[in-house]
Amino acid sequence: MIGSQATQLAMADWERINIKMKVIKLNWPVQLLVPALVFPSLSKGTRGLTFYPGRLGLALGSLLAASSAVIGGLLLGPTGLLGAVLSFWFLGTAGVATVVGAFRPFAFVKPICTRCRLLHIIKEHEAIHLSGVASEGKVWASMRTRHSTQSLSLEGDPTICSFCPIPKRISEH
Repeated sequence: MIGSQATQLAMADWERINIKMKVIKLNWPVQLLVPALVFPSLSKGTRGLTFYPGRLGLALGSLLAASSAVIGGLLLGPTGLLGAVLSFWFLGTAGVATVVGAFRPFAFVKPICTRCRLLHIIKEHEAIHLSGVASEGKVWASMRTRHSTQSLSLEGDPTICSFCPIPKRISEH
């Protein structure tokens, strides 16, 4: 009972997050700036990515940035400045992005999806995750209470990518 109340409370918070959320196009300059985004974005089913929100994001991001600085400092002797810079580039930039995301919610969205008419669905999905709902099943169950393939006019729409998971997930029972 307590778990479902927490889920309902988190579901209400997603609307506030969705209003403030900024969408960042996940193009190659962004992936070069934050290399930790490269591997999670390789999946065709991934539409958007977010980092941990709130205090947890602040704590984890700070820990990640500080750890990468410490590792970089330890690498200064054997590898010189290059090792320190690479350490911060690979790990620390993700930590900095997580810290920034703790104050201002944002979602990295694949370039093709930023032009899609379903961008608001992607934003809503990521906002629900940022509100504290980790389970994909619970997120999609919540979204199916507000959307259907008919309400979104998804049936036979040629502008929707063939590999887009949204129509399939919305129509699941």
